[in-house]
Amino acid sequence: MASVNRVLLVWLLGALCLAQAAETLTDPTRPLQGTRGQATAVQAGLPQLQAIILGQGARQAILNGHSYLVGQRVAGYKIESIGADAVVLRRGQERHRLVLFSRKVRY
Repeated sequence: MASVNRVLLVWLLGALCLAQAAETLTDPTRPLQGTRGQATAVQAGLPQLQAIILGQGARQAILNGHSYLVGQRVAGYKIESIGADAVVLRRGQERHRLVLFSRKVRY
């Protein structure tokens, strides 16, 4: 009887350890929580960069849900350039670089 109790106790302790380890694991597929570039853009009242479209035609930036080309205006800013991962906006002497993704990458 004592050996059965001992085996049961060891099994329960092992199950508790596994349950605790499972609670500390993070889902690697979950979205990043608030990227630095987006938080800065929102605080500054800048348009939100959502996508960049590169191809054989002109480069396009999706800002606030609408498509824009270089030279067009959005929220009072002129689109100065569209790169592979960033868009540069200018209004007067202000110049802002909106980055599509933060540098934080999870593997």
